[in-house]
Amino acid sequence: MSVLSSAACAIALGASLGSGSALAQTEPTFSSAFRSAIGLMLTHEYEEARPIAEQALTLASDPAEHYRARHVLTDISARLGDWQATASYSGEAYAIIMDDPALQGALVLNAAHMAAEEARAATMLNNLDRAADANARMIALHPQAGEGWRAIAPDGAVHDGGLSCPLLSEGLLRFDLLGADDALPGCVYWNLDDVGLRVLDGDGFEAELTRLQAASETTRELEPPETLQALGEQARLFDLGAPTPVSEPRHALVLSLHNAQRTLTLEFPATTTHAALAALSERFADLP
Repeated sequence: MSVLSSAACAIALGASLGSGSALAQTEPTFSSAFRSAIGLMLTHEYEEARPIAEQALTLASDPAEHYRARHVLTDISARLGDWQATASYSGEAYAIIMDDPALQGALVLNAAHMAAEEARAATMLNNLDRAADANARMIALHPQAGEGWRAIAPDGAVHDGGLSCPLLSEGLLRFDLLGADDALPGCVYWNLDDVGLRVLDGDGFEAELTRLQAASETTRELEPPETLQALGEQARLFDLGAPTPVSEPRHALVLSLHNAQRTLTLEFPATTTHAALAALSERFADLP
């Protein structure tokens, strides 16, 4: 993905942009193979990235490298609709983090993301017991979730304040839960078209504006067209720029709804249609 499936999975791993061409070295290392796979993923060449990521896995020599290779293979497999491989790689990546105290301390958020990926893959495979287990692990482990969330089998997440966030909705995967440190309860979704959506239960409009304005020195505000202004009682649009030199520019739209009782932020490739954004805002504005 431009922002990789696990909401920038390779960026979250600290991977640098590498060449998308075949490996130039006669004896590749884990790092060269990993960077090359990431380069191909950033240009959406997932079929080509898969064997190179598999090669990186064979070259991995420590738990961190084994985890990183499986994280990337999780993302590639999901993009290709290979749900059996997605379930296997995400489950293995989760276990590697949880079995290593150093990795668990540094990458607990990534473990929650891998559990979410495993839950989606298990759902697609109609393995609802595995989906329920992975969903519960994601909710219990997520460091940004706070105290108020509980799992509802097989795929629900319900907050004590009332917000209910299913695992999958409109093709989007619930990837994060919010609510720790006095933050508004919320959930964050991503889909395989690089569209992200943050649902906040309450008036988080100004906080979202501040978050986006601080996200990058290149962030700039745009005048939203009337079709987007009409989606909320308040609406602000931002140009976030391109996350990598080969990525499509991204925009973000912040909406205040229901007399400031619901805040939505959509992040999306700049070419996303207004009709698609309207459909998503309508669906997530009315989550219980």
